[in-house]
Formats: sequence, C-alpha cells, structure tokens
Amino acid sequence: MTSATRGMAIGTAMLVIGAAAGTALAQTSRLDADGNVREDAYIRIPLSDADQRYAAIDGARMKDIVREVADISLANRDDRTKYWGRIAGTRGEEMAREYVERRFRELGLTDIRDQEFDLPTQWFPADHDIRVEAGGRTYRFDSMVPALRSNPTDGTLDLEAVWVGTGSTADFLGRDVAGKAVFIHSIPAPGSMGHSAGASWEDAISRAQDRGAAAVVVIYGISDNFTIWQGLGRDVAIPGAFMGYEDGNTVKELIGGGEQVRVSMRVDVDYRDGLKTASVFGTLPGTTDEDIYVLAHLDGYFEAALDNASGIAVMLALAEHFAARPAEERRRNLVFVGTAGHHVGSPGSRWMHDNRETALADAALMINCEHVSVKQTVYWGPAMRMTDIPSPRRWWVNGSDRLVDLVLDAYRTFGVAVWDRMEDRAAGEMGSVARDLPSVQIIRSPEIKHTDQDIPEWVPEAGLEAVARAYARIVDDVNELDREALQPGQTTDGQ
Repeated sequence: MTSATRGMAIGTAMLVIGAAAGTALAQTSRLDADGNVREDAYIRIPLSDADQRYAAIDGARMKDIVREVADISLANRDDRTKYWGRIAGTRGEEMAREYVERRFRELGLTDIRDQEFDLPTQWFPADHDIRVEAGGRTYRFDSMVPALRSNPTDGTLDLEAVWVGTGSTADFLGRDVAGKAVFIHSIPAPGSMGHSAGASWEDAISRAQDRGAAAVVVIYGISDNFTIWQGLGRDVAIPGAFMGYEDGNTVKELIGGGEQVRVSMRVDVDYRDGLKTASVFGTLPGTTDEDIYVLAHLDGYFEAALDNASGIAVMLALAEHFAARPAEERRRNLVFVGTAGHHVGSPGSRWMHDNRETALADAALMINCEHVSVKQTVYWGPAMRMTDIPSPRRWWVNGSDRLVDLVLDAYRTFGVAVWDRMEDRAAGEMGSVARDLPSVQIIRSPEIKHTDQDIPEWVPEAGLEAVARAYARIVDDVNELDREALQPGQTTDGQ
C-alpha cells in the first residue's frame, strides 16, 4: 500500500468513526440523564391562529401535577406489606382528595364539597412470606406479592412447584397438579388489563383450581420485572401470587433444570370494615343552569402516575384554563369531580347513575379524564422499548353525530391518536354512567397499569397537553350547541 493509499484508508476510517460518534451524540441528545426520551423530543402539533386560546394549557405544568400526585403515593408507602399508593379508603386516597380540593380553592371554584360513601368490607394483605426453595437455597423475589384479594393461607403452605406454561388444556395434559403450587406464565393483553391466564383467554387459573391445585403463582409479562396488583378471578378460592417476568424465569429455569422446587407460602389477610371514601366536587359557574361534568378518579396502586395522576392533571388543567377565561364565556357550569374508590367499585360515579334524575338533570355533557397519556412501547426481543410518541387510546362518545364529529376533529387538530373504531362501551370510571347523558373519554391501559412501574417517567408532557387542549376545545364547541343537538340519535342535519 502506497502512502497515498494509506492516507485515503485512514481518512475513510476517521470519517466512519466520526459519523458513528456523531450518531451516538445525536441519539444521546434525545435522552435525558436517566436514559428516557426527552420531553422536547416528542412531536407537538403547532397551534393555528384560531386555537391560540389554548396555548396556556402547558404539558410541563401538568407533568408537575403528575409528580405531585405520585409523591402522595410515595408518602403513603409501606415497605412491610408493599400494598401502598392511593388505596381506596386509606389515608393515601384521602391525601389525594385533599390535594385536589386545595387546588380547587386556589383556582376559585365554588360549591366545593365532599360526598362521602361507606365502603363494603375491604381486603388488605396484612403480611405475607412467599419463598421458593431449590437445591438447598432459598429465593425471595421482590416482585412476588399476593394476588389482589387472594384468600389467606391457613398457616404456612409447603408445596411442590409445577410448571404448566401458559396453562392451556394441552399444557395441563398429563400433569398432576393436585395439592401443588402451579406456576403459570401469563401474557399481558396489549392495551388492557387482561392477560392470557385469565378467564377471558386461557382460563388457566380456574383450570389449575379445578384440577386440585393448592395455590397458583402467575408470572406476569414477557419483559421486565413488574410487581403488580392483579386478581386471580371472581371464582378462584385458592390462594395465589403474582410475580415479574425476570423473577419468573428464574423459577422456570430451576424447574427445567431438574431441581426439586418447593414453595413456602403464607398470606395473612386483614378484612377491614367501616372504611369510607369520598368524591370532591368544585364548580366554575356558567351563565345558564346547565352543567358539563369533568371527572378524574383519585385512587391508584403504587405511584399510579398514568392511573390516574395523568387524569387528575388534565382535569386540573381544564379547571385552570376555564377559570382564567371571562365568566361570560362559560355558557354552562363546569362541575369538576375527583371521584372516589374507582378500584373498589366506583361508588362516586355509580352514585351519579343511581341519582341521574336529580344529579344529572341539567347535565349537557360528561368528560372522563383517565389514563390519558402514556408512552408508546414496542417489544424488541425480551425488552420493552419506549418510543417518542404517546400511545394511541381507546375512545368513546355517547351522543349525536355532531358530537362525534367535533370530538374527532378536536383529536385530529391537537394530535391525539386514537384507535381505528370506537369502543362498544365506556370502560373505566365513567362506565356506569356513560349512557345516562352525552359523554366523552379516551383511555389507555398498558402493561404498566397497576404495577410498580406506573411512574411519572411513563407519562409524556406532549400527550397531557394534547388531550387537555382537545378537551378544552370540545367544551367550547359543545357550548355552541343546545342540549338537544348533543343527544344520541341526532344526525348531523338535526333529524
């Protein structure tokens, strides 16, 4: 090789190295110090001149609210039981209600009041000790917790472990599970709280019980290591636990390696009576007697940033936005409600349904703020990767063609991605009341819901901002229409 050739080769190598370094630098610039996609890397739809009135609805300020509400959960954390968060009927939920009420007062809302509800007997895991033993070693897994509303054990169970894969009929074929602890690998259903071991899919948990299992352990996920509060099913009477994917793989390898694996399980349950919960109401008066309701449920498991600090943030952003507008621009009263006990039967919204003839007599519209902004994820092998867009949401509108059109137009205008077709029912907090009046919601329930990874880092500012702006525009557009024009069955031509 001549000196000229060597010089060209070295020059080419330096260009390649420089390009690689530049690429790495560009990628790093999209990530924050913790390796998460930076908030300013998310796509935002520029506001038109006509929509500048929504510019003050700011995603960063809403993200601060998400963090503040998540901090309430952290203040309530109890490392002994791990059953912490804004649990319905506990001080955690009460602190969230006090936070929302304080914000209502700061914004100048009127008729601020709590509406209290008695809760039925509530399940709490008083204490638990669940261990896996194999080859003379004892394994304790941080992700392994009792299943939500699991039956208690009678003392400590000492059980042989058996692996049944995803728990299909074929997986159980030829396996003796009677009197044993059955390990089932359950695949989360994308975009919902369902998972493959549940009754709507393989029904593997019930199958284990029907074949005599003494306990069941559900391994949740296909990546990461989520600790989750999830139930076994209404008709499951045997005790059980959930654990994360990575920890579950450890148990699978122990069983697959021929080890004799046993499970020691003790679950003590405290059934508490006399607990109460409450919704908090606040109103921005309008210029008529008609109402628009805006809901967000208060309770949640762990930090509950998506479920439902994100909804609380959007509700408070709407209250702030309309409180700053001249009162004469508010055709209808805006009634904001932090609703009670969503995860234990939604007594707040059910009360509205039960008393719809009076409580909703003057209501023109209801908007539910729930699970509104979460990062879109993709699976890459056994890893779940975050992207730089908010995840598309399920959506619901109960109302006229005109209402559907203006809602979808608001979503398009502000970049709120939704699924291809409307759901056939309103899931979530508004489910019991959604057909009682014109109603609107979007909702997303990804794998992190009810897990220890439902943290503020999963809630992008861009999604909060887009949803709050869309909802604000929906309120404005609805206020241009009479109640009759919003009712289900009305077509775009008013017929």
